[in-house]
Amino acid sequence: MDMDHRCLVLSGRLLDGQDPAIVHARLAAAFGLEMSGLRERVFERAPLIIRRGLDPAAADAQVAQLRALGVEAESLPDSEALVWLRRGQQVRGPIPEAALTRYAQPGDQWCHDGGQQWFTWQPVAIEAPLPPPLAATVTATDQFTQATTTESSRQLPPPLPELEQQQDESSPLPPSSADEPAAAKGPLSRFAVAAALLGLLVMVWRSLAPLATLIALGALLFLYRRPLLRGRVYAVAALMLSATALFLWLAQPAPVATAAAHHYVARPLKPLAPSERAVAAEAPVPCKAQAVAPKNDEDRFLLTGQRVLTGRAQRKGDTYVAEAAVSVNGQCQPDALQLYVFRNGVFIGTALEAAASPATTKLADFDLVDDQHLRITLAQCTDKPGDCAVTTIRQIAVLPGASGWTLGELK
Repeated sequence: MDMDHRCLVLSGRLLDGQDPAIVHARLAAAFGLEMSGLRERVFERAPLIIRRGLDPAAADAQVAQLRALGVEAESLPDSEALVWLRRGQQVRGPIPEAALTRYAQPGDQWCHDGGQQWFTWQPVAIEAPLPPPLAATVTATDQFTQATTTESSRQLPPPLPELEQQQDESSPLPPSSADEPAAAKGPLSRFAVAAALLGLLVMVWRSLAPLATLIALGALLFLYRRPLLRGRVYAVAALMLSATALFLWLAQPAPVATAAAHHYVARPLKPLAPSERAVAAEAPVPCKAQAVAPKNDEDRFLLTGQRVLTGRAQRKGDTYVAEAAVSVNGQCQPDALQLYVFRNGVFIGTALEAAASPATTKLADFDLVDDQHLRITLAQCTDKPGDCAVTTIRQIAVLPGASGWTLGELK
């Protein structure tokens, strides 16, 4: 900035004897602002530069006009070196760096415009005052001051209401956001921009959503501690995107268990082997009398192979499962049990690859959960009669295949 130019600084303090309500009303009318806007844009940020790049005459004229309204203002050399003040939780400014000694107070912190590090203000020791001038000098000085004041009063520009209509460069209106120097807005945070880009990325790769949410929260905290940096819109957008991706990622359905690659091949029901038929035929008469009578076509189909129904069967929808013994012993107890599965009245296969023998593997229970899922409980037995403690659960699915319905075991 050219050193011949001046900047207009408003301190935020009122002149002695001024009523704050009247002065605020005058300034609000002169600036064309509401009272709330005046407090937010001017007094809560004072001391601050309200005009830059003025020639000395225009700057002095505006200082006189502001003081006539009852507020303290001064014209200072304009320069590129600007600083910000932080007083409590309020950031004020910017002001020329050379004016720190005028406006900083003990306990304030200051920061270079565009910087991120705050420094504690250290007051400069005040030099001893000079001795009073001689009486003759005082008299000459007073005469010169009165003459200068009289001459200046003749050259003052029109009152502020007329300047309000002219809107020329001498108007003391505070600059809008478009008039403020770009450096005064503060740099854009790269952290916030990176968080926003990551938020877009996690909409595709949602597994990264937890990490992106933490980074977005970190960006907001980073900007909260650095009020001069811009990018809060990016940080908020990053948080919204990552939170949405996290919700979608958590709400996705769990993978459904699929059947093993091996499928039971549908095969027709075959008659018992000759030795098995002989055992069944030679069963005592009381055993035949105790046999369960068939209740439907599926049961009668099983009896064609000389099998003995146990009476345990379940039906769900179009699926029917029945238990039958392929052989019995002399006490009318089954030597081997098998589960037979039917779909729409058609036999599609056995649930067990080998019949369960009570001596080694007991078919403890089975449950047809629905028309496509069968749960089988097997108990491993020892040499001691009735000692079957360890159990195994098997899940069998009824699946449609290319050649019809078939069975598959779920893992």
